[in-house]
Amino acid sequence: MKLARVVPLLVLLSFALSACRSGRDGPNAGGPSARTPQRVEYIELARDDLRETLDVTGTLEANDSIVIHPELAGIVREIAFAEGQFVEKGALLARLDDAELRAQVAEAEARAELARINRERADALARDRTISQAEIDQARIDERAAVAALDLLRVRLARTRIVAPVSGVLGSRRLAVGDYATPASVLTTLDDLSALKVRFRVPERSIPQVRPGTSVTARVRLGNELTPIETEGEVFFVSASIDPMVRASEVRAILRDPPEKLRPGMFASVRIVLATREQVFVVPEAALLAGVRGVQLISVAEKDGRPVARFVNVETGLRVGPRVEVRPVPPHTLEVGQRIVSSGVGALTLFPDAPLNPVPAFVELRPLGSTAQ
Repeated sequence: MKLARVVPLLVLLSFALSACRSGRDGPNAGGPSARTPQRVEYIELARDDLRETLDVTGTLEANDSIVIHPELAGIVREIAFAEGQFVEKGALLARLDDAELRAQVAEAEARAELARINRERADALARDRTISQAEIDQARIDERAAVAALDLLRVRLARTRIVAPVSGVLGSRRLAVGDYATPASVLTTLDDLSALKVRFRVPERSIPQVRPGTSVTARVRLGNELTPIETEGEVFFVSASIDPMVRASEVRAILRDPPEKLRPGMFASVRIVLATREQVFVVPEAALLAGVRGVQLISVAEKDGRPVARFVNVETGLRVGPRVEVRPVPPHTLEVGQRIVSSGVGALTLFPDAPLNPVPAFVELRPLGSTAQ
């Protein structure tokens, strides 16, 4: 009976001693979180170019699209081009009937010649002082008027020849030989394809970041081709007003040296570079720890030859997808190649000088020059 009572008392006493020891040491003094290094994944800190972009849709346009009209009224006597033909600046496109104007020019040339002879005769008589100054002035004015009338008729005669104002590709023919054309008639169209423009709309929230000179990339997918055609350009026009119906502003960009396959009117995907940060420290967003002490990174440092945790206060900048620009808050510093815990920092039980078991992260940051979608 005495032995049966003593055994339970010994068991209770051993539990009481264990509880006292646990309460005295505390959870961090002898617990596994303080003694056992925690396994963490890290990346090596590097500098990179970070770009914020915006993707919109647009339409390709010709550098210049011109509607060709006759400058005079008359019968079309010649059509000197083929539809879809490329022509150089100044090439003859069409010719109107010019018989009447040629006759008028010949008459004006004769009058100008007579006026010249009269002026020369008046100058000779003026040297002998046999005519008055008024007669001399009249002869000189008559000559100038005759020359001006001749020049006017020559200009009108030249306008019977319709020529290409710029180099480009001609459209369909709207007039035929024998038609009576007026200045309101359309002969054809002319597209200058030496450069292409792309027209698109930018939401009002992004308009302050778009200005003349902003870089754009236009992508056009042709038919069943898997790889789209890409061409670079820059913004040259930003509308001063915002369309209240769509809350967006019209923007145009010029594309330098576009591929020959591209044509005005094609649909294009346009990527606009809104902001660029060159050679800044970039970390994955999952590496940031936000708390009462601000935003921090956990750096893998060395203490007594063993890896431990160090907390680095930082400021954040541009965010592009999962990548964030960071700047150290003095007196903290960051260096290229510094090991940074790359994920799960909010779920880890870490404190300054906590022992770590660092392993390289399996998933690295995206390559240099990556952009937002």
